[in-house]
Amino acid sequence: MSEEARNGLQALETTARIVEGLCSLPAVATQNWCDRAAAALLPLGQSTAVIVMLAQIDESGRIIRQEATGVAGAYMAQVTTTIGRPQAASSTVYLDPADQTLSTLRAGLAQSKDLGWSPGRGTPGVARTGSPVTFGLPNNWRQTPPGRRWEVASPGALFLGTIALPGPVVGRAIVVEIGLTNGATPTGQEPEILSAVLPLLARRAIMAIGPNPSDGNQWLTPREQMILQHLLLGKSVREIATELERSPHTVHDHVKALHRKLNASSRGELIARALGHIQSQPGSSAASSTGVLSGSEV
Repeated sequence: MSEEARNGLQALETTARIVEGLCSLPAVATQNWCDRAAAALLPLGQSTAVIVMLAQIDESGRIIRQEATGVAGAYMAQVTTTIGRPQAASSTVYLDPADQTLSTLRAGLAQSKDLGWSPGRGTPGVARTGSPVTFGLPNNWRQTPPGRRWEVASPGALFLGTIALPGPVVGRAIVVEIGLTNGATPTGQEPEILSAVLPLLARRAIMAIGPNPSDGNQWLTPREQMILQHLLLGKSVREIATELERSPHTVHDHVKALHRKLNASSRGELIARALGHIQSQPGSSAASSTGVLSGSEV
């Protein structure tokens, strides 16, 4: 197989892994949604750190309103097995979201009022990706605001991407910054792969979060996500309470919160929204907190 064919196959495999991860993103807004979106993009490099931000941004890169920022990181490590004949193999190690490097990256962008690079005027659904130079930064981009933001991760290469979201708010977009770390060597295909997958990420964001800016406080908490997963398995409130060692009253309150946040008036509608069959703006037209559970659901 020629080197060109090998590179093409590698790009296809990378794209497929990213698409698989994006398709697994929650169909409803969760407080860790952007973290999970960032994790889905990690296959772009063997050792990678990713920032994903959902925000309203003007053409120059000024952040008008930020909804959520997520981070993820991973690196390749050599693992040796001693069972039988010793063998060494590469394994992906995922960083904890609370890792200091990731926390610093998150804070660096979440607390910024400007990206430090210009995304330009985006067309909804059309991705723009490339190296810092592509977005007008100098070759010594490490001396620019994005470079200083990424200094904690010491990336050998940095890739930027943005895609405008459809909806009534001009400039609402997903912004992605990806650094190849620990000496990872770029393949040169990163911008093309990122351009191919960003439209899918945008569609998943619209499905989960909606076309209008939303209050992240209305997004599902980790505990609510756990309760929702049990509901998707057809379990009753009493069964969930027993399994989680919580009182039925506590679980009942979480279920009421799920109905309110997902604007669902019945168990069937709640499940449909959780699976993405019905879309709604998080926290909109909240269902009544009384009467959302029938006796059969307890």
